[in-house]
Amino acid sequence: MNHSTDIEIPDDPWMSHAFISKLMTQVSLPYRKPKTNEIIRKNGTLEVKFTGGADCLPYGKYPRLFEMWACTMIKTGDSCFNPVTNTLNLGTTFREFLRLINIEIGGRQLKTIKPQLERLFKCAYFISNNTDGRSNGVNFVVADQYQIDWLSKEPQEHALFENTVQLSQKYVDYLRDAPVPVDLSIIARLNSPMSLDVYWWLTRRYSYLRERQSMTWNQLYDQFGSDASIRKFKENFKKAVSDVRVVYPQANITCGRQYVMIYPSDTSVATTAQVREVESRSRQIRECADRDATLARQAGREVSEGTIGAVLERLDYGEDYVPARRHVVHGLASGHTGDQVVAAWERGERL
Repeated sequence: MNHSTDIEIPDDPWMSHAFISKLMTQVSLPYRKPKTNEIIRKNGTLEVKFTGGADCLPYGKYPRLFEMWACTMIKTGDSCFNPVTNTLNLGTTFREFLRLINIEIGGRQLKTIKPQLERLFKCAYFISNNTDGRSNGVNFVVADQYQIDWLSKEPQEHALFENTVQLSQKYVDYLRDAPVPVDLSIIARLNSPMSLDVYWWLTRRYSYLRERQSMTWNQLYDQFGSDASIRKFKENFKKAVSDVRVVYPQANITCGRQYVMIYPSDTSVATTAQVREVESRSRQIRECADRDATLARQAGREVSEGTIGAVLERLDYGEDYVPARRHVVHGLASGHTGDQVVAAWERGERL
């Protein structure tokens, strides 16, 4: 349905990061048990209707974590996923995945996970992205079939984690459509489902955001959804943002009275482009330092790094670190004082 490209990231150690579906960064499943068996979420022209099975819709943290795990297994080509049959083996990989995010499986957790996963497997997605001139949509159920022994008479290590779920083809396609990399160390420290939603919504936005963007509270209410009033939603959202910023401090977001504003920030998992930019900048700084040392020797004046750093701190150079450093080194090596070097920079003169 979408013709987007993946967010490219470097090859990191296994399970240093995971992937969440792009759709889950755009709209949200319920946070509490909903009163109806279907909900509608909106984000711009995107509209998604989630319809539950005979019980109710999936809600809370565990359906989100399962979808993140399934998306990660499919994206990374893990052996627990069979791409021919679209079958996921809920073997030890799922258990280990939950342990990575500080969730241990026991009787209490199992009673929560079991119905939530069953609800997710039976859930249907109706996705449309319509404009005045074009209609575009896709509909699917999450799983075609599943076979899970919920520890009836088996030891824990030989039951829940040795079962399978056959995902529908369209659901697999949806998980493969430009999934968003997320940091597992951050996921492990977020307890509420809304904080998870806010986290991966922000990190995807930051992957392409180039200028400040503002959203009304009503827009966010339609996107994230809530069974509470808009006033209560604002409180919950602000709390989720506060939780996210503790573990993702580079996230630049402001919650105002009328609008929520986000500003260009680093993604939580560095993209390949970001890594290359940092490496290129580091290389330029090293090369610049080497040239500066050579120039200083040729001028017969040794300029210490401490002296260079002290003068640099007085310059307002923004992103122009390399030109500013060259200006300082050349000025000091030529016999200018630090004050003279600073004054020349402020006048726009380059030494």
